[in-house]
Amino acid sequence: MHISPPTPRFSCRTYWLSLAAGILLAACVQSPQAVASGQTPPPAPMAWNAAEEGCAGGERLRAAVASARSELQAQGLVLKTACQASQGALAVQVEVANGLLASKVVRGPLAEGEAVDMGTPAGVGGAAAAGHNADFSPDVQHNRQWLRALMARHQLDNLPDAWWRYARKAAPSAVAEVDLAAR
Repeated sequence: MHISPPTPRFSCRTYWLSLAAGILLAACVQSPQAVASGQTPPPAPMAWNAAEEGCAGGERLRAAVASARSELQAQGLVLKTACQASQGALAVQVEVANGLLASKVVRGPLAEGEAVDMGTPAGVGGAAAAGHNADFSPDVQHNRQWLRALMARHQLDNLPDAWWRYARKAAPSAVAEVDLAAR
């Protein structure tokens, strides 16, 4: 005589709760931040390239970006850019090319080919992306401040809405030059 093990019986309520839990877990795999916060998934990643075409600033902007790229390359880092012409800005992302060199200027995990930890992904807006957000680790705060200083040396200003958004510094007005000459 063959005795088969008893078949477990679930109520309809248990079945539906299990199904709902499975769907929620599947959603977590797709976008854990979105499920935890109740928000929609983040937009597709920014299409990074070397072009600054269409951004305000023309040749001066290209020269400033080329200069920043050169400095970063010597530090074991790579500057990626994407023009946001509709917003009058340049989106930037810094990636690690040589972790040993990069560790002299930035902090946090420095895996080659990965973005430097800035607390939020480049290209994704929101309150957490604000340039001077103090709700992050000291490493992230250091990296954001370091990037602002580096870009400022190359005549690029950080826009306050996002750590990754920059615009070329405005030229000093002619009025200020006249005032100085008159004194």
